[in-house]
Formats: sequence, structure tokens, C-alpha cells
Amino acid sequence: MRTKLGYLFIFFFSLFTFNGLSQNTDTSSTNALFALSLEDLMDVEIVSASKRNQNITDAPSIVSVITETQIRERGYSSIAEALNSVAGFDVITDYYQPNLGIRGINGGLRSWSRLVKVMIDGQNVSFRSSSDNFLDPSLIPLNVVEKIEIIRGPNSAIYGKNAFLGVINIITKKGSEVENSISHFLGNINNNTTFNISTVWGGTNKNLDIVFASSYSQFDYSGITPSNVPGSSIYNSNEKALKNESNPLSVYLKLKYKTDSSGIITLDFNQQHINSTAEFLDWGTLTHNNRLSLFKGYERISYSNTFFNNFETNLSFAHTMGKPIKNEILDNDSDPTEWIEREVSYTSYDFGFNSTYAFDNINNFSFGIDYTTDIHDHQKFYTVNSTGIRTLNPGGTEGYENFNNLGIYMQMIFNAAEFFAFDYLENLTLTAGYRFDYHNIYGDVLNYRLAAVYHIADKLSTKLMYGTSFNAPSSVQLYSNYISPGGIVGNPNLRPERAKTLEWALVGKLLKDINFNTNVYYTEIDDKIEYLLPYGDIPNISAKNVSNIYSAGIEAELNANIGNNTAYLNYSYERSILEKNDPILDQIRIKTALYPSHMIKFGNILYLPRFYSSINIEGRYISSRIASDQNNFIYDPIEYSINRYEIDPYFILDVMISSTDIKIVKNSKTKLSLKIQNVLDTEFNYPGFNNYDIPGLGRTFYFKFTQYI
Repeated sequence: MRTKLGYLFIFFFSLFTFNGLSQNTDTSSTNALFALSLEDLMDVEIVSASKRNQNITDAPSIVSVITETQIRERGYSSIAEALNSVAGFDVITDYYQPNLGIRGINGGLRSWSRLVKVMIDGQNVSFRSSSDNFLDPSLIPLNVVEKIEIIRGPNSAIYGKNAFLGVINIITKKGSEVENSISHFLGNINNNTTFNISTVWGGTNKNLDIVFASSYSQFDYSGITPSNVPGSSIYNSNEKALKNESNPLSVYLKLKYKTDSSGIITLDFNQQHINSTAEFLDWGTLTHNNRLSLFKGYERISYSNTFFNNFETNLSFAHTMGKPIKNEILDNDSDPTEWIEREVSYTSYDFGFNSTYAFDNINNFSFGIDYTTDIHDHQKFYTVNSTGIRTLNPGGTEGYENFNNLGIYMQMIFNAAEFFAFDYLENLTLTAGYRFDYHNIYGDVLNYRLAAVYHIADKLSTKLMYGTSFNAPSSVQLYSNYISPGGIVGNPNLRPERAKTLEWALVGKLLKDINFNTNVYYTEIDDKIEYLLPYGDIPNISAKNVSNIYSAGIEAELNANIGNNTAYLNYSYERSILEKNDPILDQIRIKTALYPSHMIKFGNILYLPRFYSSINIEGRYISSRIASDQNNFIYDPIEYSINRYEIDPYFILDVMISSTDIKIVKNSKTKLSLKIQNVLDTEFNYPGFNNYDIPGLGRTFYFKFTQYI
């Protein structure tokens, strides 16, 4: 299969390269494609840091941006893959969902990226029952993404709950910006065929702008074997994942109507569907009979207008929902006569209002109110046998069905020189934000942030920031019963996790063709939720607010544009200490698990205009990390909290060769690419949570064909 894909690509690539060479000169569109301007990257406006359009050097946050050009030219297939190129972000996977760790902290068992708030154009898209974020291709078709705005650090002062350690806001394109296209890729993963088909269409007709996109994929991770915990021999080479498929589906639609007098009315719609056999989940490893099938989505109407040239107002109302699909089956053993079914669902209504009065180009005051009600059918697991008898599993409690949250926030962006004519402060801008949340279950939460941004020179600024944030316990964490004996049960007494973060950054141009973004941070987390293993009279894993975390680190990013090369290099170092009461050892202080201390990531796109092609190389070094508590319990059942083993470091290298401006259909262009991930065929593992670690993928191939219409 690999050989056939390689020959197929060489044939097409040679054919169309020859066709391109027959042209006398480069087309203007090809020249534009080869110039990934650093000026554009430096001048890009972001909205997520303060809900106001700002230059990246002015934003009162640590911000990284991944543009549509970078997504396309690097060949990313999901939001998770794009985020894995960012300093301070670490993505692990169980081949069901990516799990994003940030700044030395990973949410751990069944976390699935709940430490950050993920949004599409400002709309929260988490699975509300568990607060999980789906970062795989089910989240959104990548061909409709204009940019990904990534904020590291606290943002609850604006966005409330779950903007805990970061915010990821996916900004979508306008219909007028879309290049209509249909894409298809065919791949080889561990000698299994994988494929995707996606499309995007957009346009403008007078005052109406429309964009539609869809994506469907099949990934087959069959044939891989769990990696045993050191000293254990539970799994041998004959025990492999069978039919380990994932079939993510995503649909997105946006209609925007705009007039100068009436403002902008926007209707947007997103559906996400996960359908995975999930062979590497902690409760059902290699049962060959799992099928996790979840649906979530939202519909939203929003209105924005600017009155009197300086008074901007935004209103929005959204309906969101999520639930399993009927074909879902959970199986925790190899007995085909008995399996698990679950009931869990939510219906939510989100209302948001914010208004900003701009005194001038810099000074402004914002006020906002948002109200959310989540109506939950709390998670319940049932054991079902072949005769149809359905028995509710023990554990769990009946809790509040309605989760209601009212948030009120205020923000002031203030430049003393502009406001009071203090010329000696003309380069200093201050931001102060304050938010009060009232929740009917966990009560009042107050968050704030203060930031000072000082412009040292044109496109060079330094930032000092302090803020607080919180992560609310989910319905699943509070009330769920267990899926199998000894499994996780809910704890209705959980409190929100809280964080305080101090950050300093230096951002701007190092040289004419080099941009940089460097920051140091210190975070304290109180009431961190940990999953405690069964001990004493407690027969199940339980979640409790038992630990504090103290995390410090440095993150540095460089972007360069030299000749026909565009490159990036970033490095992050973190040291995080967890302090908790251990049931056997009393109070202990240990390094956090699951997260590497050092990460180095780099990439370079070499554009070859003469050959109408480009070559992209990306690599990442991930240092060793401590394995999960669950696996360390297997490793040392007595002193597993302090006698822990480490997962080996690894280095991954990816290569992609792409064509540009190939003409197959008259008056339209075609793009061909071949991406090889893990070119060196490095063997490595991700942390697991049930007597094994999860093997990473070896060398994989993707051949992609995109036809622009």
C-alpha cells in the first residue's frame, strides 16, 4: 500500500510539474502563495484577548495565531494537530479523542482537553455534560477556518467558567473569502487505509454572505499493541487493536446579512459527530466491541451594530445540545452476551450581551452580561444482557438537572497619555477586567485580571499580566454512576478549581524578517480535582478537590521569512509541583505527571516557484514524562505516589511535498500533496490509564487532492 501511494504521487506530481514548467512565468497567485508575510503575521488583528480587535502586540495576553495559510501549507488534518505545533501545548491521544495539556498540566483520566475553553467565533463548543472538547476532525472542517487564536493563561475575567488555563477561539472565514473547493485524502496508517472527503463553498450576493463546509473521515488504527507497564507482562505482541476505527463528521454553515444602517445579523450552525470503536479506553481495552457515538452541535443568531460611531453592541442567543447516538455500545470485557449502555444528554440555551464605548482609538470601556442554562440528563450506565434485561449500575447520585450561570463583567482599556494628555505615558496601555459569576450549584465566583502593555518601539512591546480563573465541575464529575466495578463515580461535593497566574512577555520583531514571542509565567492552582484510586472502605475511583499545583515555566517562539523559506521554532520548559494529601503517605510534594518538562518544535516551508511546489518539514522533541497514577499503581501498589516510572522521550519528524497552481480543470487550480508523518518511524508511547501505555503511530502516509472550483 505504501509503495502504491508513493508511485501514484510521483506519477501525478511529475506530470503536473512538467505541465507547470512549460509555462513561461510564475502566475501572480503562485508568487503570492510563496510569500507568507511576517508583516501580515505581526499585523494580524485578534479578537479573543479582550473581545476587541487588537494588534497581537497590543493584546493584554500571551497570544499565538495559526493562520489558514499555515494550516494548508503544513497539511494539518485537525485542530489538535495544529495546536501541537504551539509552544506550551502537548497533545496526547487514546485514538478516541486528543487530550490537550498546557503549561505543565494535563487533566488526566478521561479529561479530553477540558482545561481550556474552545470556541467557534466566540461560541462555547464543549460537550456540556463532561466539559470535554473534541479537537479531532469532528470539531470543524479546517477549510472554513480563517485562523486559530490561542491564548495561554487565565481568561475567566472575560469568558467565565472553564477559561481556566487557556482559550482557543476558531475564527471562520467569510463567504467572500472562501475558495470553493472539494478535497480528498487517502492514507496508510499501520497498513490500514484511511480517507477523508471535505468541501467548502461560499459567496456574497449584495448584502448576504454565506459559507458552508463539511468534512467526513475514516481513520483506522487497527493492529497496534498496548505497551506494558515496566515489570508487567499483561499484553503480548499477539494482542492487538482490531477494527480500531474513528469516523468523525463535521458540518458548518454561516449566513451573514449586513447593511450600513441596520448592522449585522448572523446565523451560524455547527454539528459534530464522533463515531469511534475506541480500543484504548481505560474501562474497555481491546474488547473489540466498543462503539462510542456522540453528537453535539449548536445553532446561534447574533446581532452587532455600532451606534454614534463609537458605541458597539453585540447580542447573541444560542441553542446547543449533545447526546449519544443509538448505535453506541460500551463493552468492558470480552463477553459478547453482556454490554453497557449509557444515558447522558444536555440541552443548553446561551444568551450574551456586551457593549463597548470607545472614547478614542485606544481608550474604551466594555460591559457584558451572559446567562447560560444547561438542562442535563445526568450520565447513567446500565448493564444489558442478550435477553434484553437492563440493570442500572450502582453509584452516582441524583442531582440538579438545571445548571444555571449568570455572568457580569466589565473591562477598561486605558491609556493615560491619550485620556489625560500625559505624554510621558503615551506608550503604556493598561487593561483591567472584572467578572462575577453566580451558579445555582457551586455558588459565587469572582475573577479579575490586570495587564500593562508597554511599546518599547514600533512592533515591539513588553507585557506584564496577572489574572485569576476557574474550572467548574461538570455534571459527569458530580453525579455519574460507574461504568464497571471499581470505576469512576461522581462526587456532588466537588468545588471549582481555581488558578492565579502571573505572566511577563516580550513580543515583536527581532530583525526585519524574524518575529518572536517570549514569556515566563507562574501559576498556582487551588482545589485541583484529582481522581483518587480505591483504598480502604472506598471501592471506586473518586474525584476530589485534594491537591494544589505550583507551575512555572518559559515559552519562546520564533517565526522567520528568509528567501523562499518560512520557518518557526519554539521551545518550552516547565516545572510543576503537585501538593496533595496521600491516603498512605499524608502530605506529599511531587512533580506533576503526564507532562514533559522540555519541548522543542520546529518547521520550515521551502517554496520552489520554478517547480510550482513546496516542501514542508516539521519536527518535535518531547522529553520524558511521568506516567499516570493509575499505571504507577500497577508499577508499585504501595508507594505509587512517589515511586514512579517515566515514559521515554522521543523525536518525531514529518515531511510534506505539495504542488501549487496545477491546472486540470480549465480556469481552476488543483493542489496535490504527499505527507509522511513520523518519517523516521520512531517508536514512542503516550501515557495510558489502565495497566499499559498507549503506543504512538509509526510511519504514516497521506496523499491529498484538492480541486478548487
